[in-house]
Amino acid sequence: MNPMSLLKQKAAKGHVVHAYLFLGSSDLRENAKQLAMVLNCMDLKTGGDVCGICSNCYKIITGSHPDLYTLKPDGSSMKINQVREMQKHLAYKIYEGKYKVIILDEADKLTLQGANSLLKVLEEPLPQTVFILLAASQKGIPDTIVSRCQRIYFGEEIGQHDCLENIKILEDVFNGDFEKTLALIERLEKEEKEYLKQKVNGLMVLIRDLVVLKSVKEDKLVSTSQLFNSPLEKITISHEQLVKILEKLYEGLKDLDSNVNKRLLLESMFLTIKRISQ
Repeated sequence: MNPMSLLKQKAAKGHVVHAYLFLGSSDLRENAKQLAMVLNCMDLKTGGDVCGICSNCYKIITGSHPDLYTLKPDGSSMKINQVREMQKHLAYKIYEGKYKVIILDEADKLTLQGANSLLKVLEEPLPQTVFILLAASQKGIPDTIVSRCQRIYFGEEIGQHDCLENIKILEDVFNGDFEKTLALIERLEKEEKEYLKQKVNGLMVLIRDLVVLKSVKEDKLVSTSQLFNSPLEKITISHEQLVKILEKLYEGLKDLDSNVNKRLLLESMFLTIKRISQ
């Protein structure tokens, strides 16, 4: 089943989160509009199919629905004044629909000030309000924003191979093969510190996703990351162990900013994670 079909089914059952992050290369805008229609259709069919002809569907299709608000970059970026204008819209009551839907097109172009302003809104979800962020990749979006959204992948995300590589790293560290872990340390030791920071950040995102998968009922999820259908999804590791691993990764990330020996840092980080996961 494709991600949109599953998302429509869950939305039709009321399994809706307050913020989604649509990632990838396939029809993100159209999929966001489809979700807005599912949330507001006046004659929703079984399985989440919309009627396409009611006033709510028609106005969403034509871009004239008063409860649908779209932000696009102003030039090369999406600025804080645009986010503030959106916040004014949030203060208005719902006029015609069931949900107020906010679509942020090219969300990876948010300025730092704009992202911080948006974060304040996402931290305090409003009732009957759904945010849909669109981006080819999450790379340019702050982790604080990403962590408050449910990620759904359409087509191949730019940089997706990095995620798959990070999954493989964790699989190798979690298993009992000590030689693979040493080989990983030797390989990463040759990399620049900035690369290592990106790698550790990526591992932290995956561990956070595993925490979600261990904590949230499956029927509340659509897709957390490429963890779905990977061996890592089914690994027998507790919530408490994952939290300790996340803390160790964060400690390693901070140490990378100091003049620490890379080899010693990597050994401490990955061997500790291996010990915690056993």
